[in-house]
Amino acid sequence: MRKIIYTIIVFVMLIPFVVSCSPKTGNSIPANAVVKATDEDAKILVESPMTLSNSSCTFNGKPAYLRLKMVKGKYYEDWSPGPLMGTLWEGYYTMELADESGNTVMQTDFSKLYNSGREPLTFRSSFDMEFEDYNGDGDMDFTVGQYASSNGREYKLFTLRRDGKVEELLVKDYPTLFISGTTGYYSTRLTKIDNVTFKREYYDNSVGKHFEDIFQWNGNAFIHINNQERKDFDD
Repeated sequence: MRKIIYTIIVFVMLIPFVVSCSPKTGNSIPANAVVKATDEDAKILVESPMTLSNSSCTFNGKPAYLRLKMVKGKYYEDWSPGPLMGTLWEGYYTMELADESGNTVMQTDFSKLYNSGREPLTFRSSFDMEFEDYNGDGDMDFTVGQYASSNGREYKLFTLRRDGKVEELLVKDYPTLFISGTTGYYSTRLTKIDNVTFKREYYDNSVGKHFEDIFQWNGNAFIHINNQERKDFDD
């Protein structure tokens, strides 16, 4: 009788070990298992253009929005240390003017305007465009820039015409303006001297000094009229 009781006790004690060693079924995953997402799992469905800037503005005296939208390209993340670490929107963009109700008034192929569509534009985040009238014609002007170095970014200057089209405001002999002192990362407000003149500040790494350039509107383009070192930046 004792042998029977002893056998039953041993059997009961072994049940948990037998169960734990049995093949698992269903959705159970071993704690040390490495789970890899399949290509199908990694896909993200995007059902509309991706808006990087939705900036409030005024168009013909009425409230409006100027929107920068990626219409072709890719969104991805890169967490390797570097200037473009983080979330990235890389592709081709349109600039859309919308009325107060959100209805599209006009669209401009912004990538074609920016660099003839030769290279995709890359942004790490959404941003607001900084508006100002730099040439005294009553139209809103703004800058859009791209990363250049740790010392600054390369900006181009644009204007919103009365028909809703976005056009580049030419700066003679300067395809872009490298600017170090900025009010925003992807769009910066330029420092106005008067209604038709502005200046840009930048750091020249080759000589280790800060400079400022002054540009003035001549009716067709901004022309460079002065350059000087910024002494107040010296150590």
